[in-house]
Amino acid sequence: MFTVEATHSAIVIGAGPAGMKAATDLANKGVSTALVDDGYMGGLIANVGDLTGPEEIKGQSGADVAGILLGNALEAGVDYRMGAATSLEQHGDLWILPDLELSAPNVVVATGARLAKLGVPGEERLTGLGVSSCAFCDGGLYRGEEVVVVGGGDAAFQEALHLATLCEKVQILIRGPEPRARHQLTAEARGKTNIEIRTNVSVLEVVGDTGVDAIDVNCGGSAKRIETRAVFVFIGVEPATELVPNSIARDAFGALIVDQNCQTSIGGLFAIGAARSGHDGQVSGAYADANLVAAAIAG
Repeated sequence: MFTVEATHSAIVIGAGPAGMKAATDLANKGVSTALVDDGYMGGLIANVGDLTGPEEIKGQSGADVAGILLGNALEAGVDYRMGAATSLEQHGDLWILPDLELSAPNVVVATGARLAKLGVPGEERLTGLGVSSCAFCDGGLYRGEEVVVVGGGDAAFQEALHLATLCEKVQILIRGPEPRARHQLTAEARGKTNIEIRTNVSVLEVVGDTGVDAIDVNCGGSAKRIETRAVFVFIGVEPATELVPNSIARDAFGALIVDQNCQTSIGGLFAIGAARSGHDGQVSGAYADANLVAAAIAG
């Protein structure tokens, strides 16, 4: 039976950029810190082949940066525990992760976000068979083919630009009237002869038996079929905050509401990066959150 005693002064849940940076900063400030992760180190940046943001990461792959961040955390003395945290409970002044036998007066939720899905017929069934959320992982499978990217933000355009180096044609389908991506990315995409940007298009179904053959779309009120060998989906993210008790205040999207020190509505529980409401989605913002929370906990 797990005795309810503090095993650490702080526990950071999630080994994305925010979590690993927060754990490192805490340890460097002399705070006994455990870093918990389910093994998907790096979070969403792990699938990015060419990062933008702070100078120390610009131009590097997400996987490389994740490895560097973990190395920094271990060097600082962080106690890294690989394992899925499935329950978070409060016992007096302590927060408990019963399944991992960890407890601390301070917990930092850095669980990040997951990529949103289209939620249309055929998407789930053909995931891994032509439906993907990582062009840097799967793009090479469709070299010389025609593919589709769904989404209008930075991630969609970054992935489309990578695919354009491999594929004969890349169509970017945007549900709204204009892209949301930065001008630099949209301008670069418009300059590629094998990228076509189509607005006011929504996906209705992914079509295929053993692989993707086409997608059915609503294009300006008309139903159309677009033949394609693959569909890369980048329509946004959803905060991964299911672990946190329902009593903790959230915004309309499920992200945890925090104060100026990244503390939630209950003392000792903090949220940073994509798990917190108002996060800007940038690695620089995740690093800033990490600095704030480390200073708040270290006192």
